[in-house]
Amino acid sequence: MPKMKTEALLVFKLDEKGNAVYTEDIGDLVIFLSRAEPFCVPASSFPGMYPNRVEIFDVDEIGSVNLATCTVSTRNSTFNAPYYIPPQNIEHS
Repeated sequence: MPKMKTEALLVFKLDEKGNAVYTEDIGDLVIFLSRAEPFCVPASSFPGMYPNRVEIFDVDEIGSVNLATCTVSTRNSTFNAPYYIPPQNIEHS
């Protein structure tokens, strides 16, 4: 079975009228895409994270896209559980 490789990624934001507009700048955010629900977090809230990036995790690929430089870095490998788990609010009782 052939392996897929991400070569480009387009990110759109909604303007004040609700129109999707292409952007290369999501500021301090990091977007996570996997087989789970997509989510984003501020990079400054997590040591070691880089802003203005999209992280991809799929069955046969893991990758990172730097939106400012349009740099795509991917690696093919097989993952049994390709899921990024979003941060959780855990309430202690």
